[in-house]
Formats: sequence, C-alpha cells, structure tokens
Amino acid sequence: MDFSTFDELPDYMSEETLKKYFNQVIHYYDHTESVNKIDFSEGLYQLSERQWHTYKALDVVIKQKVDRIMIEVLDPPSYELMDKVTSIIAYLGHTESFQALKEIDQTNLGVDVRELIEETINELDGNIHHPYSGIE
Repeated sequence: MDFSTFDELPDYMSEETLKKYFNQVIHYYDHTESVNKIDFSEGLYQLSERQWHTYKALDVVIKQKVDRIMIEVLDPPSYELMDKVTSIIAYLGHTESFQALKEIDQTNLGVDVRELIEETINELDGNIHHPYSGIE
C-alpha cells in the first residue's frame, strides 16, 4: 500500500469514504507480515486528521482497531514515529494507546521524545475521550 499518496487526499472527506480508507489500512496492517511503521503511521495520520475535520467521532469498531494498532506500533526511541502516533491518539481520542503512552519508561529516551510524550499527556489527560474539547 502506498501511503505517500494519502497526503494528496482532499482535506475534507465524507465519513463513508474515510471509513473505507481506514478499513483498507487496518486490513493491510493485519495481513502484511512486515509493515514500515513510519510510512504506515503517516498514512494513518493523514486519515486521522481528515476524520478530525468531520467533527464527528470515528466509528467505534474502527476506532478500537486503530487504538490496538497504535499500541503495537509504539516505538519510543523514534521521534518521527512518536510524533505521528501521538497526533493520531489525539485526533481520534484513543484511550488504550494513550494509557500505554503514559506507561512508557522514559528513562533512556531522548529529550525530544520525552518532551513530546509529556506535552501529549499534559494536553490530553482528562480530555482523551473527547478530541474536540479544546475547540468548544
């Protein structure tokens, strides 16, 4: 799957179209032996940003699947990956992966990754269930 084309998708997409894309990405992840986490997270980031712009919650089943995947792809030493993952968690209100993020041992992480994790926790703690809390 070529995730590099996802940034060319329209900024605003229907919920049904987004649902199709999310299901394709989930299927790809679940049925591909070796997934490039950076490319994969970029594709999910692009979809998550467009989902956020619908101002509606993502389908519950899709949300749970993506939340599970975010836990699996967490790779704290990689700032590039963590930057995408924290944004996806925020855009979609992923509670399980947010909890996993809070439990990461930050002892041996670079300053940039520690700051990213701390900023995300400070911003989302208490509001993770409601991704639109800051704009109401």
